Amino acid sequence: MIDVHQQKILNERRQWSGCVQRFLQYAEIEPRETAEAVIESLAVFCQGRTQIQGHELSLLTARAFCAAGDCASAGKILHGERTFRRHTNSWLRVLSARYPFPELFPLFAARALRPVRLTSAGVLWILDFSRMDFSGVDCHELILFQSLRQLTEKISMVWSKDTGAGMLGIKYISKIAGAVCEEQLLGYLRAVLNCCARKNNWHTVPEILQIDL
Repeated sequence: MIDVHQQKILNERRQWSGCVQRFLQYAEIEPRETAEAVIESLAVFCQGRTQIQGHELSLLTARAFCAAGDCASAGKILHGERTFRRHTNSWLRVLSARYPFPELFPLFAARALRPVRLTSAGVLWILDFSRMDFSGVDCHELILFQSLRQLTEKISMVWSKDTGAGMLGIKYISKIAGAVCEEQLLGYLRAVLNCCARKNNWHTVPEILQIDL
């Protein structure tokens, strides 16, 4: 007796395997053991998804190669994608770090969270509130601060490798401010990062800069 559900899952995986394989051929990544492992892992990750944008697939594939220790192939893929080309080295550093990537992938894919450049103080990250969807309910003051805490604790993982060294550039926080003062929100973000630093025994705390003044 044929298990229709299992057959559907298998077909979806095969379709994504073919999609990723064609993508690697287009990127001129030579077939080898690492590439085969990347194809299989991405096919499993993409199962159940109806569509993935080109820049999202590039990001996922580069992450998979970094996780497999093949940063050369990851760099080639990132450099071939306009979204990541200007800051390929910063993205490579980010994608090589150890943290729960699936939790941050939606922010990376929407470019709501992105590395801009390496500095003497570490990586400068941009947190762009114009690329996030905050509903009217989220902008209620109590829920807003709770949402900001959860968001900040999640993105704090990108500084784990550097024990807190780096900067966070804030864009368009006015979009969610409402009746709350922007300075109050920025101060809250600083307070949450300080808590993350103590919790993770970081040497320093990421500096926050408002860059859309």
